[in-house]
Amino acid sequence: MKKIVFVVVAVMLCAALAMGCAGPTAAPSESAQATESASAEASVEASDAPAANGDYSSWTNEEWEAAADSDKTAATEALLAEIGDYMMEGYSDLMEQAKTNDSVKAQLDAQIESLKGQIENFLNNSPGSTIGDLAKASKQVVDGSDSAE
Repeated sequence: MKKIVFVVVAVMLCAALAMGCAGPTAAPSESAQATESASAEASVEASDAPAANGDYSSWTNEEWEAAADSDKTAATEALLAEIGDYMMEGYSDLMEQAKTNDSVKAQLDAQIESLKGQIENFLNNSPGSTIGDLAKASKQVVDGSDSAE
């Protein structure tokens, strides 16, 4: 169970570092934002549901904002499992097992809620970025910390 908590904390640190590395980008003009917003709304409306296929890696801020809270939680759990498995073989299996222990599940749920906020911050501060970009940046941070050891 300590491994699960460790990996959750590590993933959150990676996400925070990835957000810091994203850096500010130039703000698009109002007309570009309006066009972008209209096309994003059209693409969100065109899909039956943002999580219809369970692939959250392509979600941008628009899909994130349009998603139900349960879909955001599922996307966050998927991101956590992806990065956790990257850091430690079999992490997603441990995560599922941990859900059967009420005290560990409560800790895991609290960390997932915190990670949801970090995902939202990343997507808000990195226009055009996706959850997949956050996963990739987090993996790069993990690789960087491995080479530092």
